[in-house]
Amino acid sequence: MDRRATLRDQSHKETELLHREAHQLKETIAALRGALEEEKAQQETAVAKVVAELNQEIGHLKATITTLREELEQLKIEGEREVEEALATGHAEFRHMQNTIRALRNELELRKLLYQEALQTVERVHLNEVDHLKHIIAAVRGQLETSHAQKG
Repeated sequence: MDRRATLRDQSHKETELLHREAHQLKETIAALRGALEEEKAQQETAVAKVVAELNQEIGHLKATITTLREELEQLKIEGEREVEEALATGHAEFRHMQNTIRALRNELELRKLLYQEALQTVERVHLNEVDHLKHIIAAVRGQLETSHAQKG
């Protein structure tokens, strides 16, 4: 019986050992599950934090894009306005230059006509003086001839 008792004791010890080992394994499993759940919760929190930060950054980027689009549109409008003003100014200057050229041509034509009239007047006066001088010369010659004829 000693052998049986020894075997039973051994069996009982092994069973106890197995129960303790099983209990320790269950505790280890429970601890690992707890750690895993805690790690999972921490990861979910970290992911949620990153997602929130990214959403905030996306919102900021969207606002920046909207602002830049508005500024670009404003610059485009200002550029178009400046081009229109430059064109209007250019057209006005062109019309002014055309009017100035027209006025200068008219003045040049008038001066040309006045010069031609003055030249014709000078030529008439000159011809009249020449005719007058010819008459005077003819009269003086006639007087000289008459005076010469009387003396001789």
